[in-house]
Amino acid sequence: MINVKILEEKENPILKRKDLLLMLDHKGEPTPKTSDIAKLIADKFKGDQKKTEIIYMFSQKGISQTKVKAYVWKEKIIEKPKEEKKPEGEAQEEAPKEEAKPKENKKEKKPEAKVEPKKEENPKK
Repeated sequence: MINVKILEEKENPILKRKDLLLMLDHKGEPTPKTSDIAKLIADKFKGDQKKTEIIYMFSQKGISQTKVKAYVWKEKIIEKPKEEKKPEGEAQEEAPKEEAKPKENKKEKKPEAKVEPKKEENPKK
């Protein structure tokens, strides 16, 4: 059996949700699954499981407790679309990659003229 202790409960009217911070005590059991926690929260806070979003779950090593942050939405959550994976058998069309061309130096280096220092002659008087 999982005991739920409410650490923090805030009503967020702007985003139309309830922000929850809970401590779950699950002695003698492994860390519960996310779906089980969502169902437990939905039952406890009289919400819909589909409108319950688990943000994170942290279990402490050696202690049968899990800290959970969750949102209970008043409206349905719009899920992010998942990227479709292409079957491996089909050929994937990719844009041809341009080959890297070596950079051309626009300014050509001119050979430097060697300037020899002038030697001053000191005539002896």
